[in-house]
Amino acid sequence: MNVGIDLDFFFDGTLGYNIKTTENYKKNLEKCQQASEALIAEIKNKSNEIFNSFSFDYQNKIKTIREKIVKKKNTLVVGLGGSSAGAKALSMYLGNSIYFFDNYDLRYIDDFFKKHDLKEFQIYIISKSGNTFETLAMLNLIYQHLLSISNKELINNNLVIVTEVADNILNNFANQNGIQVVSHNKKIGGRYSVFSETGMILFDINPKEISDSANSVVSKLMENNVDDQSNPTVNAAIILSLQEQGIKFNVNLLYDYSLKNYSYWFHQLFAESLGKNENAMTPTTSICPKDHHSMAQLFIGGPKDKFFNIYPPAHSEHFKSFADLDMGIIQKKTPENLLQSQYLGLVKTFRNKKIPHRIIKFIDKFQSREANMLELFSYNILETIILGYAQNINPYDQPAVEDIKINTFNS
Repeated sequence: MNVGIDLDFFFDGTLGYNIKTTENYKKNLEKCQQASEALIAEIKNKSNEIFNSFSFDYQNKIKTIREKIVKKKNTLVVGLGGSSAGAKALSMYLGNSIYFFDNYDLRYIDDFFKKHDLKEFQIYIISKSGNTFETLAMLNLIYQHLLSISNKELINNNLVIVTEVADNILNNFANQNGIQVVSHNKKIGGRYSVFSETGMILFDINPKEISDSANSVVSKLMENNVDDQSNPTVNAAIILSLQEQGIKFNVNLLYDYSLKNYSYWFHQLFAESLGKNENAMTPTTSICPKDHHSMAQLFIGGPKDKFFNIYPPAHSEHFKSFADLDMGIIQKKTPENLLQSQYLGLVKTFRNKKIPHRIIKFIDKFQSREANMLELFSYNILETIILGYAQNINPYDQPAVEDIKINTFNS
């Protein structure tokens, strides 16, 4: 596992004590261990399809499906929430130029049609239920636009629909119009579907790398080492303890901008899975060092109701030095060292002010970016499910969201 997690803030006396010695943490660690044991049992007996999708065989089947899809110059993904968030996160981190319609934004869609030739796009329409009305609305606009610039036979080569093979609007539309359908796994909800057909069908990544990356985190869980700071069980116990102490916000603080869409993927995973009682934390994102000049005042001088996941600058060397242009202190550092110093300055400030945080980083700078992101996905899925189980919360449903759908069509 290349994702390393530093919890020293909680264990090295910075707080004036070691959190391991507190009754609150001990109680929550026990809860999270029981939750982890339940999850490990599901993984071992293969009753949880989310983790079955981590296997090499599952990934190899996706590769076979992907190889049969007609290739186009560009790719457009149409889908909301979990139908696109994981793919968008991976695409940004890898620097891929995949386009997304992940919000029902009519101005953006109209402008996109005017600037791009949709005949050059392989278009993936993704909805697990097949009845997501925003996705259907966007498909309607896309299809009528394609009909205006192409013919029905050629359009079929532009579209791939990913949905449950069932009696739903999207699947029925595909069958009526001869459009290729990729079966969305019925047992994997959208926000957990990044390792399924929903996410991996878009990327030409070796199935073994996908499986090895995801399962490296599962192995860390199964080791059950409560002294290992990268153990999801230990981290879940910390988060649960903070939540009980009145922490209300779970902030991803990023010094690597390419992780921005990963953080937005995390928003849905965490909020939709765990936002089911009054104690639930709200996930949010802060981009640094930009936010040193805006949000940092609130983070440091405002209410102490936030927990920070700090992601350091990436290992890289894009620029060797600053030019000698009489610009003062910055010229004493390299461009990369300046960013590193800003990160270290914030961490030092957080420690001095006793602001709860952990540092999440990639240990081996030579591991592939694909593997890094896949490990992050896997880690957060595990940690979120453990937190749900430990609180007797069903981490797989989203009952409150259904109220919006009902009221939308009653308005």
